Amino acid sequence: MQHKIEAVAVMVILTGFLLFNTAETALVGALLVAGGAYALILPQFIEPQGPATR
Repeated sequence: MQHKIEAVAVMVILTGFLLFNTAETALVGALLVAGGAYALILPQFIEPQGPATR
């Protein structure tokens, strides 16, 4: 499930970069890039990979 979410997030980021390069859809592209990056980062805060160290 994690890999599927990561793959979708990367596809959203790539689509955002493509849309960002055109003048008419730069704002939409920027929002897609930000949303995809957020989707990649968010699971790291919800489900940490390892035990917390002090």
